Amino acid sequence: MSETVYNDPGQYKGKEWQDLLRVFDKRDLRVAMKGAYRKVGNEVLKVARQKLMQSGMAHASKLKKDIRLRVYPKGGGFMITVKPHGKQGYHVNRFGLQKPVLMWAEEGTKVRYVKKGGGQVAQFDDGKWRTLGRRRGQMPAYHFLDGVEAEGAPIIERDIGARLEEAVLKRAEKMGY
Repeated sequence: MSETVYNDPGQYKGKEWQDLLRVFDKRDLRVAMKGAYRKVGNEVLKVARQKLMQSGMAHASKLKKDIRLRVYPKGGGFMITVKPHGKQGYHVNRFGLQKPVLMWAEEGTKVRYVKKGGGQVAQFDDGKWRTLGRRRGQMPAYHFLDGVEAEGAPIIERDIGARLEEAVLKRAEKMGY
């Protein structure tokens, strides 16, 4: 570290900042980066949840907790996702079963038919008539995550530098600098 000693960690500028970063090993830098990404990611997550609330989807207030933030393990960034992982991202329906409702709502689902019984007859592209099972419905695509990237980019550009500096200084305080 340089000869200059500051009582206020916010005073690290230029050469002192470079010296401080050289003292960190890979793990400390990764922890600081992940902390910064997590803070900025939580702000973008709020935008994503707000988009879900505005989408017009039924029970959106119950489903908004299923939108997740994932910070990459090696400190390379983050993503907002509706794909279920482990026990996260599932909605418990009225029968007590866990269903990935938000994943289906984001992309939509295709029309589903039962395999046999009481269906309808349809002609396909090859000209042949086939009996389809009874139609079981589809879920429309809400695409509530489409605008999040556009609205989140200015937040990331504005805040990532300050959050990274805060995370590095917090880690430096823990290390005794």
